[in-house]
Amino acid sequence: MLISWNWISDFVDLSGIDPEAAAERLTMAGLEVAGITKLCPDELSRVISAQITALKPHPEADKLSLCQVTDGQEEFTIVCGASNMKAGDFVALAPLKTRLPNGMTIKKAKIRGVVSIGMLCSTAEMGLEDESAGIMILPENSPLGKPVIDLLGLQDTILEFEITPNRGDCLSVIGVARELAAIYKRKFSLPEISLQETESKSSDLASITVSDPDLCPRYVGRVVQDVVLGESPLWLKARLKAAGVRPISNVVDVSNYVMFETGQPLHAFDLDLLADARIDVRRAGGDKKFVTLDEEERSIDPDTLMICDGKEPVAIAGIMGGLNSEINAATKNVLIESAFFQPASIRRSARIVNLGTEASYRFERGVDSEATDRAADRAAELLQELARGKVAAGAIDISPQPRQMPEILFRPAKANALLGLDLDLNAIKDILARLEIRIVKEVEDSLVVIPPAWRFDLEREVDLIEEVARLFGYDRVPVTAAVLTAPEVLDVPEVVALNQVRETVLTCGYSEAVNYSFIDPQAVTKLNFASESRFFNFVKLKNPISSEMAVMRTSLLPGLLNNLNDNLRVNVKNVRLFEVGRTFYDVAGEKQPSEELFISAVACGQRYREHFSSPDNGVDFFDLKGVLEELAATLRLELEFVASDYYPCLIPGRAAMIKLGGRNVGSVGQLHYQVAQAYDLDQEVFVFELFLTPLLEISAGISVTYHGLARFPAVYRDLAFLVDSSITAVTLLDYMRNQHKLLIAVEVFDLFQGDTLPEGKKSLAFRLTFQDMNKTLTDKKVNAIIAKMISGIESTFQGEVR
Repeated sequence: MLISWNWISDFVDLSGIDPEAAAERLTMAGLEVAGITKLCPDELSRVISAQITALKPHPEADKLSLCQVTDGQEEFTIVCGASNMKAGDFVALAPLKTRLPNGMTIKKAKIRGVVSIGMLCSTAEMGLEDESAGIMILPENSPLGKPVIDLLGLQDTILEFEITPNRGDCLSVIGVARELAAIYKRKFSLPEISLQETESKSSDLASITVSDPDLCPRYVGRVVQDVVLGESPLWLKARLKAAGVRPISNVVDVSNYVMFETGQPLHAFDLDLLADARIDVRRAGGDKKFVTLDEEERSIDPDTLMICDGKEPVAIAGIMGGLNSEINAATKNVLIESAFFQPASIRRSARIVNLGTEASYRFERGVDSEATDRAADRAAELLQELARGKVAAGAIDISPQPRQMPEILFRPAKANALLGLDLDLNAIKDILARLEIRIVKEVEDSLVVIPPAWRFDLEREVDLIEEVARLFGYDRVPVTAAVLTAPEVLDVPEVVALNQVRETVLTCGYSEAVNYSFIDPQAVTKLNFASESRFFNFVKLKNPISSEMAVMRTSLLPGLLNNLNDNLRVNVKNVRLFEVGRTFYDVAGEKQPSEELFISAVACGQRYREHFSSPDNGVDFFDLKGVLEELAATLRLELEFVASDYYPCLIPGRAAMIKLGGRNVGSVGQLHYQVAQAYDLDQEVFVFELFLTPLLEISAGISVTYHGLARFPAVYRDLAFLVDSSITAVTLLDYMRNQHKLLIAVEVFDLFQGDTLPEGKKSLAFRLTFQDMNKTLTDKKVNAIIAKMISGIESTFQGEVR
């Protein structure tokens, strides 16, 4: 938003205040000034006021004139091609060596035999307008030899603001002027409006009805008759251009001017084009199409608030007027609209019709509901002055539901405690008064206050505390070191167990990821889950940030796979990530979703860091299975891995279902190539997802028992069996573990399959550990146990010892 420094000075005394210093103060107070520029370039200060003392035709050219011009000290002969001047006119003179905004440098020139010293400028040549019909004629009796931009008030500084969404009150000259007045402790004042009203009454010339007062709590209309359309004066054009708006005509320009000045958007209707000279503010209902001023046909829904006449809609409320009631060359009578529309309604309508305007931008953030009548009066005053309009007596002010500002309890002691200040009550009262926050009563050590109607952002005590900090000065708030204390939740059993889970996976070489709980539903579709599975019981967001964050996650894998993709894109090939977090599922008939705690991990690349001593092996299924076994050991649990009923996003034969006490608690395996391709992953990827809640619940109920160290040595034996390929290692492990109490451990240390073995066979090698806590085991005892075990495997599994 662009605002003129001179325009601000209409409402607050800025004498002695440097614009750049003010910009710094405003920025520190929360109104960021992104840039400062001058309205007119410095070169224009060389263009001075002068008077034509004599005028005669050029002797050698019919369309040129010879002008004798004086700047009060010297006289110049200037050849001019314009025809809109006469002797005695005051004009803008560019002396020799003046460089104009269009790049032209004024030089002495001989034109058709006559030497011309200087140039009489038009507003276009000075960069003040896009085009002009002749040279600039200055007001009569202008002092001679003075910079023209000073005489016309164009020596101005433009501040560019970036206003935050909560400060809609500062989207105007008056709003910024209020802020400066509060910051510099100067008086803010609104000039008195002077209207010469006719005997005709606005209420006799037009009628206004508000059929939907919930969306339009206040609507003010004023009638101005017999306006004369024409160009706006240069000062008004300059201010509009400084605000970034193209001047159109005096009537339209007045609406824009008042909006930028007050922050209150206005609309001017051609009263004679309104059926029955009537306005009805209502929802669109059955009206489905509407043509706006930009000649675009727009679709509207039944709940869009419309401004209608006695026959049809004539404007989309708070956004844009219609082509059927626009101001045109034949306009004589004008109805000025100044209203307060509910911000949420305008925000919704603007999104539906896909149209954003300066008006909707302000209405969406909230305008001052108590200033709608003043804005209408200000517009009527300017139309009276600039378009020779006759202002009808009184305004039509429909306010069926006046907006009530909240009473807020404010505790100065809390403000001081929160800010680390020691302001006394009078200092705080002074800040509130400068912000026009009214104190209605004092209760012990507290104040009950009512914010002004233009401050939509002041709703709670903490908002007022922020205002105290802003006006006191953020840079003056003392800096104190934060006091850190240990979290009190560390002793909660679930927290302790989760920390152990995290530490276990971290020690396995994984890094923890933290992702949003919102995902794209398509990310779940890519994982090939059945459409009727729990993974599609989405909890949908009513107002998502984007389509890629439209639902709550039902799995942690989409986030981790996206993290993996991000790493691979920047050439990080060896990746190990895990995440602990909650998933969310919609439950039919329940208001709240189901929340479940999971841990998931992804891994790809080489098992070891690249080194001459490290084997060149990639991660595989058993790496992730090992992580899960470590995790289970930490929780004093034992997981079972079954080669069935695993996630459909995994490759058959390289995946397993994870079970705990017969219950399915997750899956582990290699990501299917099609799924990897859907996520743009060009490497083999291994994943697991584990339901943590039952693990933590069971682990919490397991008591820890301690045994003394064994005093007698263990005995180790290696056995290898030739078995059918269909028999899994875990089946043999479970069998051997249950054969004898002296067998305290058994592990698989080799798997062999090849052409040297019979077809359909494989070799599994196991390392067995025997130990007696009370005595030394003999070979005879161990051999007897092994012989029985071999016999059992041969008969049960048709295995053959190697």
